[in-house]
Amino acid sequence: MNKIISGGFALGLMVSGVVGMAQASPVLWKTNGHYYDAISFPEGITWGEAKIMAENSVYLGVNGHLATITSAAENSFIINALGGPSELDTFFLGGFQPVGSPEPGGNWQWVTGEPWSYTNWASGEPNDTYGGNGIIPLPDMVGANEEVLQFWVGIGKWNDIEELSYWGGLIVEYPTAPIPEPQTYAMLLAGLGLLGFMARRRKESAI
Repeated sequence: MNKIISGGFALGLMVSGVVGMAQASPVLWKTNGHYYDAISFPEGITWGEAKIMAENSVYLGVNGHLATITSAAENSFIINALGGPSELDTFFLGGFQPVGSPEPGGNWQWVTGEPWSYTNWASGEPNDTYGGNGIIPLPDMVGANEEVLQFWVGIGKWNDIEELSYWGGLIVEYPTAPIPEPQTYAMLLAGLGLLGFMARRRKESAI
């Protein structure tokens, strides 16, 4: 589901601490039990803003994060389930390079710390275009490296881009909801039993 949110509205929500932006209808991938959602920003959003929004979004009691794609199957599912490659063009993902990493391809990581083993770069990527490969940077990219990840050019592949530039949206991933510990179930059952006992005593007292 690709929801449209204005940039100003999104920033206002982040400042005010409102969470749960992506609770409408995330899509379940049964292979890993995770849910995914796409949020569109016609006015643009930076990777840092997208990361904050994803981590403050809640679904089924679980906080999200920018999507981390660790297999071709997961990449295909996200593209097909959330509207197709054209709908997700320039949407941010959870990949990044720490400051000082070798450019263009060194030390890419996922925000969750998962292994960086699968990649789906577009042809010629990553290339650190705005970081010093001889191409004149756009005004908001002067002196910057391309060190964050996004879907690119409507083909469902990846591109490296500058962190402070504004693009079309983000993909949020919600991990599997935590399973209560056995003692939690025991406490719940005990509590329900106590409530039933108290209700029965009140009924008997009223007779």
